[in-house]
Amino acid sequence: MVSSKPVISLRSPADGAVDVDVSATSNPLGPVAVGPGDIPAAQVRSIFISDLHLGSRFSRCEELLDFLLAHQPENLFLVGDFIDGWALERQWYWPATYSLLWERLVEMATAGTSVFYTPGNHDDFLRQRQASSPLLAIQDEFIHTCADGRRMVIIHGDQFDEVESNLRWLSKLGSASYQVMLLGDRVTHRMLGWVGATPKPMSHAVKRLVKQAVQRISRFESRLVQHTRGKSCDGIICGHIHRPTHQMLGDVQYVNLGDWMENATALIEYVDGRLQLLDLRRPKNLPEDVLPETDSVRRDPAVVAAAACLVADLLGDLSGYNEAGLESNAADAVA
Repeated sequence: MVSSKPVISLRSPADGAVDVDVSATSNPLGPVAVGPGDIPAAQVRSIFISDLHLGSRFSRCEELLDFLLAHQPENLFLVGDFIDGWALERQWYWPATYSLLWERLVEMATAGTSVFYTPGNHDDFLRQRQASSPLLAIQDEFIHTCADGRRMVIIHGDQFDEVESNLRWLSKLGSASYQVMLLGDRVTHRMLGWVGATPKPMSHAVKRLVKQAVQRISRFESRLVQHTRGKSCDGIICGHIHRPTHQMLGDVQYVNLGDWMENATALIEYVDGRLQLLDLRRPKNLPEDVLPETDSVRRDPAVVAAAACLVADLLGDLSGYNEAGLESNAADAVA
C-alpha cells in the first residue's frame, strides 16, 4: 500500500534541522549475491531499484533487465537517478537495451505491477511533472506500507546532501570525473585481466571517500533519520550515495539501495514483509559485454508503442532527444 496523497517537493527538507543521534546502530547487512531468477517470483511482493543512470555508458541495464524478466511484483519502486539527464545532455547515449527495459516496465505495469518513480538529482527534471498515469506515478517521495505493517519512506536522498543543494556545479563536475574514472577502470581491468592480475577499481575507492565526506558534511544519515521520524515511519529506503547497506540507525530502519554502475543491487520485500538486499552482479568469469537472454521480451507492437510514448513523455524536454531520433521512433511506434 502506498499513500496516494500528493507529496510537496522537498528541495530543502533539512533546513533548520538539528542533529539526530544515530550512534545506536546495528551492524550493517550487505547485499546477498544471487542470480536473477534464484528467488521464486511468487515470494517477491516489492522491488526497489536506485541509481541505474540510463544515459551513462556504465549503466548495468542488461543485468537489471535480466532480473526484471524473472519477476512480476505487486510494487516496483524506481528510487531516483534511474535516468541520468546530466549524462544525456553531455552526450546522448540510448542503446537498444534501454528500449527493451522500458518495454519490460510497460509489460509489468499492464500486468498489474504498480510502478512508482521518485526522481533524484540526475533526473530532477522529472520533479516538474509529478503526476500519476496508468503506467507510472512520479512523486518526490512515497510512503510504502510493508506486508507486516511497517511504514517506509521512499526517497532518493539528494535533498539531504548539502553539496548537492548548495554546490551543484561541484556535484556535476564530480559526476563527470566519475565517468572518466569508470572508463579508466574498465581499460585497466581488461589490461590486468590479460596478465592474470586482480584489478582494484580506482573509481570505487574515490567514490567511497567522496560520499563519506558528503555524509560527514551533510549529516546525511542523521537528517534522513530525522525526516523518517517526522513522517511517523519505521524506516527509510533511499539511494544517492551508491553504498548498499541495510541497518538500524537508532530506532529507524535504514536501507541504501546502492547503484547499478559499480554495483548491481536491489532491495526486495518478501510477501511476509521481510526486506533483503540483493547483489545481482554477474559472475566475474562472465564477459561484461555478454547480454542477458532477451528473447523472452515479447515485442508486442502495443507494448513497443506504449514504451516509446512513455520515454518521449519523460525525456522530450532534454536537449539531444530530438537529434537522437527517439521522437520519430515514438511517432513510428504509434503509427
